[in-house]
Amino acid sequence: MNFNFTNFEIFLNAVQKITQKELEEAKKLLNTTGKDIENISDIFVTQNGELFDILPDGTLIRVNIYIATKTVARDMINNIDKDNLHKYHIYKCSTINSMFNSGRKEHYKRNTRDDGKFYYSYNDFNGEILKSEKDQVLNICKNCLAKFLNKKYANSNDVSNFNLKEFHDSNNSFFEFDTSSLEKGEYALANVYVDKWNEISTQFKKNKNYTCENCGWKANDYLNKKFIHTHHLNGNKQNNNKDNLTALCIKCHAEVDIYHARIKSSNNYREFMNLLEKGSK
Repeated sequence: MNFNFTNFEIFLNAVQKITQKELEEAKKLLNTTGKDIENISDIFVTQNGELFDILPDGTLIRVNIYIATKTVARDMINNIDKDNLHKYHIYKCSTINSMFNSGRKEHYKRNTRDDGKFYYSYNDFNGEILKSEKDQVLNICKNCLAKFLNKKYANSNDVSNFNLKEFHDSNNSFFEFDTSSLEKGEYALANVYVDKWNEISTQFKKNKNYTCENCGWKANDYLNKKFIHTHHLNGNKQNNNKDNLTALCIKCHAEVDIYHARIKSSNNYREFMNLLEKGSK
């Protein structure tokens, strides 16, 4: 059964009651087994390539990402050399871009641990899990490390000397850099949206029947709902009164002003334009 909320204040108060429990569970998951990654767009990425995840209360937290499984021969399960395992990443480096752009469906996870240890599993060539490790030590990706050290290349000595805890400790303030470069979903500026923006936006779009209030385009199936955005008319993302919100398709949203024009560089925008082109034929 579906419910439509017309009073956002009541809606937010109800959601707030479960936030603390969800927040603790989310933090625990990130600090233990990690959260699965289906697509690189699951991660907030700064212009500098730094990686963040969003918590249930709307705040951002720095994460590492890594491939969480390794296929090995059964007779080698007790002779694992960490130098031969997948590396972990602290930036959206060329390795990450290559992996996701090639469509390879590796088992990526994200976590917040700063001890260089990761939840890891070993599979045989039939996909059967041979063993799992809660504290598998991994090496940092050399491409990420070179970026951090501002060097063209990182060597094995750099890897040995890198301290993940020091990296996290010295880069733990999200607001130290320009948040206008964050990319996620509808190019949300996470530092200025209210904590419950996702819930507010979703409910507003439901009330508008996932229809663009500018051009009239309507999302007729579940997969196309991502092409409808909620836009703040006066630009103030703290003002979520209904008279300050409008539902726009991604094309109309990208044409609001010069700032929103960067939406045109997103995969969703290109997918939507292809959809419109096919519909016109």
